[in-house]
Amino acid sequence: MPGRWVAAMTMSIIGVVPQVARSQTVDALSLLEATAANYEHVNQFCADFTQVLSVPLLGDERTGTGQMCQARPNKFAMRFSDPEGDLVVVDGEWVWLYYPSLDPNQVIRFAMAEASGAYDLHKEFLEDPATKYEVTYEALDDVAGRQAHRLRLIPRARSSYEAAVIWIDHQDPVLRQVRIEDENGTVRTITLERVDLDPVTLDEGWFTFTPPPGAQVISR
Repeated sequence: MPGRWVAAMTMSIIGVVPQVARSQTVDALSLLEATAANYEHVNQFCADFTQVLSVPLLGDERTGTGQMCQARPNKFAMRFSDPEGDLVVVDGEWVWLYYPSLDPNQVIRFAMAEASGAYDLHKEFLEDPATKYEVTYEALDDVAGRQAHRLRLIPRARSSYEAAVIWIDHQDPVLRQVRIEDENGTVRTITLERVDLDPVTLDEGWFTFTPPPGAQVISR
């Protein structure tokens, strides 16, 4: 998460965002950088999430809900309440994927370095956006009952996805929704509610995972 935007970007939070409703124009990059400034000193955050995963090649769509938390610099967890028990955990060394709703006897893990920021939404989309993306402002939408600015991000360099769309809250400079569009047509949309940028100290157990007895661990 970035540290390059100081007073000027703080002014953007105060000035640029409220003016959008009047002018119907917005400097998309300034909006991104202002949001980045808001996350600059955030050491951990939590939010309730709803994820919709659409895989057209398989004719499949899955929806899940739960809580997501992150702790700098390298820990992340996405624990599902529905389907209960499904999870993604980044413990600082490994990324663990366990989806008992699909196969209770299989666990997938891979080195955290291979994730390349994929489980850090703020670093991925807010850090140095001018260098990483072509950014376009699209519209002001309703996201979970809140108005949010929709921005399309096209990676300038080869990426694991073709494009991303992010929604930034109109009143508060926080991410409200992220949509990741893969080249094969797979689309993952994550909507965040009850975003807390200063949660009480998270128990270390939130970012640990032990495979259940008898489960096969597949390392990639």
